[in-house]
Amino acid sequence: MPYGARIIITRDHVEDLRGHGSGACLTWHEDTHQVEAVGPHTALNPSRMIITGYQGLCEMADYYAAEGHEVADDDLALDLTDIAADWRIDWPGIRAMNLQVEDLRGALADAGAYLSAAPTFMLPRHGLPQMTDYYRLAGGSRLASVTVGFGFTEPTRITAEDPDDDTQPIVDLTLGTSGTLTHAATSRLIASTVTSALNQDR
Repeated sequence: MPYGARIIITRDHVEDLRGHGSGACLTWHEDTHQVEAVGPHTALNPSRMIITGYQGLCEMADYYAAEGHEVADDDLALDLTDIAADWRIDWPGIRAMNLQVEDLRGALADAGAYLSAAPTFMLPRHGLPQMTDYYRLAGGSRLASVTVGFGFTEPTRITAEDPDDDTQPIVDLTLGTSGTLTHAATSRLIASTVTSALNQDR
């Protein structure tokens, strides 16, 4: 693991993320080693490790409430510290994938679709790295999951779900992205498809 010092999340970080509101993310910066709550476009910097999004923080608090537990910001900070430790183990791979999806994330942010949680990084035993990002429209409740492979060599999977109706996904499709399109064009194609999925039947 190339980074020695532990990433510590405090109640101040939790309060700061909550104060930034929808679209914001809590991030750790590789160069400064600082934890910061930042806006949706700043969070796209590939050197920032996304620990959670504003919506992810809300969902953590809702989970505790549903279990009948009172939760303070100190408790949330401890959970996020553990999460950051897990993400840091995979940081070299996550950073490589951050570079891959920077244009995609930027196109979605420009369209008002923001990261709602930390990505999920996967390294199959046979194959190239994959990463899943989670997006919501500003003010929306639908969640889109976007799984891409390194270099777009594997088809991109896009699903969209409505938390008010979890019987089946609104959208579940696979998009071929290994053709002759440029990286930028592929990113725009995926972003357009995700935006359409989040807006479907609204």
